Amino acid sequence: MRVVIREVLNVGGFFAGETVTLAAQRWPDGGPEQTVTIDDAALTNVIARHLLAPGMILELQFAGDRVEQATLLGAPDYAALRAAWRQPPIRPTPTPRVLSFRCPACKVWVAATGDPPVCAVCGAAAPQS
Repeated sequence: MRVVIREVLNVGGFFAGETVTLAAQRWPDGGPEQTVTIDDAALTNVIARHLLAPGMILELQFAGDRVEQATLLGAPDYAALRAAWRQPPIRPTPTPRVLSFRCPACKVWVAATGDPPVCAVCGAAAPQS
């Protein structure tokens, strides 16, 4: 399930555990807000849970009611994406490549996937320079 973060309700610490609790809505169709609690270990590509922010898009995989995996797909601006996103190791290439871009369809900054690069959220092609 894809969601957009509407509000960060709590970033767990010493007493609250290693979790983050969010108010989120389904992406892109909206619907009622849901409260979602994510364990730190479930964050697959987020540097630290306290860097999650409103407007970010997550892909959530559940095991019952528990979030088993949460993957950051996009953010409302470049600075937020770069601050929170843990990039996979990058192999050297002889040509430049697109790592992230503002998707013209989704209107968010996304991690580029594939070659040629496409939006991790909707699959739209990366803009050509």
